[in-house]
Amino acid sequence: MPSVMTATAAIPLAICAASLTAGCASGGRLSPNVSQSRTGGQSAGVIPGSWGNVVVLRPGSPVVVKLIDGARIEGAFRTLTPGDLVLTDSAGKDFAVTRAKVEQVVAEGDPDDLMDGALIGAGIGLATAGAILAIVASGEGYLLDSAKWGAPLLLSAVGGVIGAFVDRSRTDDRVVYVSP
Repeated sequence: MPSVMTATAAIPLAICAASLTAGCASGGRLSPNVSQSRTGGQSAGVIPGSWGNVVVLRPGSPVVVKLIDGARIEGAFRTLTPGDLVLTDSAGKDFAVTRAKVEQVVAEGDPDDLMDGALIGAGIGLATAGAILAIVASGEGYLLDSAKWGAPLLLSAVGGVIGAFVDRSRTDDRVVYVSP
């Protein structure tokens, strides 16, 4: 009899783990930037050597500049001159970086709103709880009343927290310049 109960408990746990693992990806919503460095964002549509996407940045937009020697500079975009990229540091002082030394410029985006990730995670947790309760109830036919409301609440909360953390790590950083 203990081996039947172990198998009955293992199936819902496997479903729960698979659902939460698949659900964390939020249907492919994870940005590639999550696993990359902050200067490793998307570069689709960027013509190497073209400063066109940098020129249209609004003054004050936060950027990360990666230099050819590997150094990384953060600042706010100020302007683009024929020879320099002018940034403003955190103290409010302007400084120039020679264009020839720039390997990549990444415009930092705003972090994603946490609510949609939390709702997706909570929904996945609720569905997982429903599946677990259905499987357990079909095998023995009896469930504690506390399990009928406790499992959905617990798994929805866990799913919501996981979804919020996944969404928190997502930003809309985009590469605006790549050296030729």
